[in-house]
Amino acid sequence: MEILFDRFWKMEDKNNKNQQQFWDLRADEFNSRMGSQRTMKEVEEVLKYLKDKGAIDEKGKVLDIGCGPGKYTLAFAKEVICVIGTDISSKMISFAKENARSRGLTNVNFFQASWPEVNIEELGWKKNFDLVFAAFCPGIDGPDALKKMVEASSKHCFLSGFVSRQDQVLEGLKKHLGIQGKTWGNQVYYSFNLLWQWGYYPEITYQDRAWTNEYDVQQMADILVSRHDGQASKEDIMDYLKTVSVNGKVKEHSRSKIAWLYWQV
Repeated sequence: MEILFDRFWKMEDKNNKNQQQFWDLRADEFNSRMGSQRTMKEVEEVLKYLKDKGAIDEKGKVLDIGCGPGKYTLAFAKEVICVIGTDISSKMISFAKENARSRGLTNVNFFQASWPEVNIEELGWKKNFDLVFAAFCPGIDGPDALKKMVEASSKHCFLSGFVSRQDQVLEGLKKHLGIQGKTWGNQVYYSFNLLWQWGYYPEITYQDRAWTNEYDVQQMADILVSRHDGQASKEDIMDYLKTVSVNGKVKEHSRSKIAWLYWQV
């Protein structure tokens, strides 16, 4: 069975070529949410969960894979001795560094890299972290990336991702243009089963979330073009968005089920 899960995950179309461009495009948006009530609540919930598991210690070291502008990295820095955040996006890393400086945090470093391409042995990261953390990180995109995450940890690992997600405007666009959407949940599904087969005992917790984001039509179009990678032209997407926009703005209503995976190594 392990061979099947390994093979099926490797067979998925990863669409990595535009990942850096996509996340650079989203960097301003993600950074603007750093101080929002929703962001702070999510961070508090995750930190409490990890503290209850004994995964956060004042003498510990944390690796945050796919750190973005530092949503969790900066919170970890206030709790542990050392944190390293990695992200494929140079803009995300620039925001993260500035956010750390503005908060006076000196025990955090950031490293721009695509996780599947990181060599943890060359960097001295093998078994170097008490907690290896990845929240909604597309860089955990196959068995090799998951195994590398495990190998970087000496004690604890945490991975979160969407099990299901519905975005109102996006669903309408897909129906209107007849294009294929992303399948949510495979990262969690494959990760859980492979970890079990590798001899670990991952615990899974589910969270239901709902939120609304507002975008300019142009901004929303750029996001959707990047997501669909040529399945629809920007002109077609813009035409559709104009039918659902109000005063040049589009409100995207989203609902999701999120999974937290925690395991010890």
